[in-house]
Amino acid sequence: MTLVRNLYVAAGVLLVGGLALRLAPTALPQPRAETLAVPAVAHPESAPTTMPPVPRYDTIIAANILSPDRTPPAVRFSLPGRAVAPTKPQGPTLRLYGITVGGQGPVALIDADPNIPGAENYRLGDMVAGARVVAITDSTVTLARPSGQLVLRLQPVRRRRGS
Repeated sequence: MTLVRNLYVAAGVLLVGGLALRLAPTALPQPRAETLAVPAVAHPESAPTTMPPVPRYDTIIAANILSPDRTPPAVRFSLPGRAVAPTKPQGPTLRLYGITVGGQGPVALIDADPNIPGAENYRLGDMVAGARVVAITDSTVTLARPSGQLVLRLQPVRRRRGS
C-alpha cells in the first residue's frame, strides 16, 4: 500500500512542478547589439559620388493586374542593366478550336498556318507546324516537337452577359 501512495505523491509532485513550469513567466532572449566593422574604401576617388535614381513603379502598382481584359506587355520587364527578352513566341502560334470523334478516330481543329485563313483538321500522326500529333483527348491535343512536348488546350467558353 505504501508503494501506491508513494507513486501518487510522486505523480502529484510532477503535476504541480509541470504546472509551475508552464505558468511561470519565461525570460525572452535578449539580442546582443554589436557594431559591425565596415571596411574602408580602397579607392575613394573611383567611388560614385551620386546614387543612380530609384526606378518608379507607380504605373505597375496602378495597373489592374487581375483584369481579364489585360494583355501582356510588348517588352518583358527586366531590372535596369539587364538584357530585355522579347515576349513574342519564336515559332508559329497554334490555337486549338475544337475536338471531335468520328468514324476514323479523333480529329482536332487547329489554326496553325497563318497563310491559310481559318483552322484545319488534324488526326493522330499528322504534322502541325513541324510537330507530330501524338495524342488527342476530349480537351487537349499533345504535339511532339524536337524540343519537347506541347499541349494545346481548349479555351473555356465565354458566356455573353444578359443571356
